Amino acid sequence: MRRILSGLSILLISCSAAGAGEFSTAGGGAVMSLIQYQGNTQSRTDDRPPRPQRYVCVVPPRQSDDRTSPYVCRASAGRVGGTCRCPNVVGTGRLDLDY
Repeated sequence: MRRILSGLSILLISCSAAGAGEFSTAGGGAVMSLIQYQGNTQSRTDDRPPRPQRYVCVVPPRQSDDRTSPYVCRASAGRVGGTCRCPNVVGTGRLDLDY
């Protein structure tokens, strides 16, 4: 049994080495050639509708607040740059588009 397994192991190793040699050879004698696609792979199909614009209200923090980032909340559609308010936030902010 040990001789059969040893023989099969050697046969398997030699077949895989011979197969690897065929794939790595250069020129027209190669059994397998790789095909490279040069087309546009970043194309997007327009089968779905574009995302609607989302508006946000950006309220700058007060000087007494211990934070540097502004408060941001969703807002209804309106004129960009117009005034708006966020719930539970003191002060008014400016309407902006969410990118």
